[in-house]
Amino acid sequence: MSTVRCRLRSYINTFRERVLSLREKGFRGLKSSLSWERASEDGLCFSARGKDRASYFAAACCACCGLGLLFYRSVWAGLAACLASFPLERYYQSFYAEKRRERLLEGFKDALYTISGAVSAGRQMPFAISLAAKSSEETCGRDSDICRELSRISEKYESTNADMGQLLSDFADRSGVEEIGQFASVYVTCQRCGGDLELACLKCSELLLDKISLKNETRSLIDQKKLDIVLLTAMPVVILLGLNLLNYGYIAALYETAAGRVVMSLCLLLILCALLWGIRITKVEL
Repeated sequence: MSTVRCRLRSYINTFRERVLSLREKGFRGLKSSLSWERASEDGLCFSARGKDRASYFAAACCACCGLGLLFYRSVWAGLAACLASFPLERYYQSFYAEKRRERLLEGFKDALYTISGAVSAGRQMPFAISLAAKSSEETCGRDSDICRELSRISEKYESTNADMGQLLSDFADRSGVEEIGQFASVYVTCQRCGGDLELACLKCSELLLDKISLKNETRSLIDQKKLDIVLLTAMPVVILLGLNLLNYGYIAALYETAAGRVVMSLCLLLILCALLWGIRITKVEL
């Protein structure tokens, strides 16, 4: 009994120390245990919120309820299947965060063209960032992540005269995009070591643009394979729906007997496992 109390007390003390340390840091740089969410004082957060999260639950509940009705022909089964939308939210949040990072990277690619052009013309980096913010507002929209971040960097530099290298590094840390971090590290290194900033930025921009283009081509091929997997796993569902509409008597035993319900449950489980397995094997880190 004493050992249990000691362990419980140690857990409480550890938790208290962690809360105090986070409070001292002001929750800056706090990273969630979920891979899709990054939180800071005024940083990027790629998790779905508001209308996007409500749209997900509406679509997920409709899909899960439809599967429950299709495989069990029971309203209660359809309503119970709606509960699956809560654990599936993790996969949606991961997918949503990945897509937002892809859009951010695509916007950064366009901004690199503007930055490299301004630097090659002899402009300083703050002016190039300001010019890239205006260009991204025209191409991506004012509400895009890249436009907000570049505008934030430009406004913070003009208002507080902060170090541009620190602002770019902060942007790279909050975004979690590798290419932005590489660009920021090159700029900071040249700034500290006194290198040829113009030549280094041009070379870095050229290499990053080639890398981003290659990544986009690879991602398009992977997306095609993911679409093939979704279509293949959807085929049994479509066939079952057609049999229910055209010839229900042919499959009536699957709904009216206990053995039939077990078979339908196994089929549904195999379809879901095949879908998740297909998505897993096509998940490639680029």
